[in-house]
Amino acid sequence: MKAAIRVGPVEAESGQVSRGLIPIGELADGCTPMQIPVILVNGGDDGPVVYLHGGSHGQETVYAIELMRRLVREELNARRLRGAIILVPAANLLAHQAGSRISPLYGIREGGAFGGDLHKLWPGDASGSMTQLLAATIWTQIVTQSNYVVDYHTNSSPGIPFVLMYQPSGTTNDGAEASAWRRALDLAAAFGLTVVRGAPTPNTLAGASLLAGKAALTIEIPSPRMLSESLIACALRGTKNFLARLAMLDGEIETQIEYPPLTGQHDILPSIRARRGGMVRFEVQPGQFVMAGTVIARIFNVFGDEVEAVPMAHDGYVSTFPPLSWAGAQAIATGDYVADCFS
Repeated sequence: MKAAIRVGPVEAESGQVSRGLIPIGELADGCTPMQIPVILVNGGDDGPVVYLHGGSHGQETVYAIELMRRLVREELNARRLRGAIILVPAANLLAHQAGSRISPLYGIREGGAFGGDLHKLWPGDASGSMTQLLAATIWTQIVTQSNYVVDYHTNSSPGIPFVLMYQPSGTTNDGAEASAWRRALDLAAAFGLTVVRGAPTPNTLAGASLLAGKAALTIEIPSPRMLSESLIACALRGTKNFLARLAMLDGEIETQIEYPPLTGQHDILPSIRARRGGMVRFEVQPGQFVMAGTVIARIFNVFGDEVEAVPMAHDGYVSTFPPLSWAGAQAIATGDYVADCFS
């Protein structure tokens, strides 16, 4: 029989599903606890341990929560699972409660680089701020006992779903880091979406995991703050493909028919920002190849005057138009993001 798995006070025996809360600390009243919700699915047979992480950003939680609900309650049979899955559906509950990228309170209170942004504070600091402690607790209690990591994020609408890979710098053909990178690329292909390579970002969960020799993916699914049936199905299919590739589940790798991947190698391009404020109208579709200089968005002031035609800076694709995610509306200010792009 497979050994039990434990995270904080939560334990699952072989073939069982358990859930609970990991205590972190208290809020400023000294009574309200800060906690991490965790679900453990411990298989009936030996196999790898996979960590599925959601909710680093508070406006990006709803699809991850629903994805994990369906995976655990409708798709998995713990007794037939090989290995174990640790799931955190909403890691940053302070940001989730606010429905914002970071907790407004703790973004100010913590100070420093990336204050309050769980996405950029890995592997955390057990003697640091609340968000650094949150990252450190997840890292020491979950990531260290996991072999593979999937970090679920949400890009804006309109946008395309894709797998973002934080490529390590200076990787050679030898060593745990290089092996983890090659394995991560294979698992990204199995997930079945367009694969986009990003710059080395060691302070992200996926980046820090790769440096620790653990294959890790970052999944970007459109539609923050709302549920899309087709996109949840896409993310669920990709997750099951990931687990099947690791031989944790039986079954074939399924093709992503509704969101087929763009072939070839793709790399992150610099995001495009507005130089004028106003209402932004999008002129191209994400995932459509666009030549440099093509107008991808137009900005209008409150009088209806066009104040800026935003050009594509390089040949490539728009992955998403992020105003709905960052600003919460298509009314943006000078300096706000207009488009995220890749080659």
